[in-house]
Amino acid sequence: SSSASSASQALAEALATHSHSAARLTPSNHARVIVDTATTGVLSTIGTDENELKGFPCGGVVAYAADDVDGLPTFALSTLSAHARDVGATNRATLTVCAPGFDGIGDARVSLSGHVREVEAGDVARVREGYLKRHPNAFWVDFGDFTWYKMTSIVACRIVGGFARAASVKPDEYAATTADPVAKFSAPVCSHMNADHGDSLVAMMKHYVGIDVDSVEMRAIDRLGIDCRVKVGADAHAVRLPFTEPALDRKAVKDRIVEMTKAAAAAN
Repeated sequence: SSSASSASQALAEALATHSHSAARLTPSNHARVIVDTATTGVLSTIGTDENELKGFPCGGVVAYAADDVDGLPTFALSTLSAHARDVGATNRATLTVCAPGFDGIGDARVSLSGHVREVEAGDVARVREGYLKRHPNAFWVDFGDFTWYKMTSIVACRIVGGFARAASVKPDEYAATTADPVAKFSAPVCSHMNADHGDSLVAMMKHYVGIDVDSVEMRAIDRLGIDCRVKVGADAHAVRLPFTEPALDRKAVKDRIVEMTKAAAAAN
């Protein structure tokens, strides 16, 4: 109907206006958050084996862990793997990572292209420890045919942060990032809020974004705010809900959400 069409258009315009001004991470910091918080991706190499794939891009799903120091991915690769042979021959690869919870092209993803080399003997223990923190059941990394690798530098970083939010990140921009202090708490915080405080999230959308929605799903947090998915009728939209001020630890996240919940409740 014309009234429904008008309402949809008004919502789209409100969301566009809000999105333009909503505080969010820079593309470089958003890329770092995605790489830090995900644990699997698609590793693409140039085939070097003497078969039909020689010279072709070869992609496969791998587990990885971001190095706590510089946010670059580390891998445990078997010598039986074509990827290990490829990077051994060319030292080049691209890792494509989807943000946790990715379920469509409207969600965030990032690709890092760079040089992949064996980890130096003196750094193996540190890399192994960091990897096992992210993959505690990866007992196979100690098998004799596995070797530690790391993307030691990048030549390109491409991020799609959401609909119409694609950007290229320069290597020095990525190198200047640090780990977000609260992104690692996304899963427990979002799970709790979604399970127990759905009405509060709807009220917060009304108060801070100015839109009436049927439901809100918190999907991720970072120091500047919350990435949400809202539903209005049959339609779903990504909405950024900024914190009133940055949250630099888990307690601060709780404090910001409590403050915003109370403000929204008082206003509504």
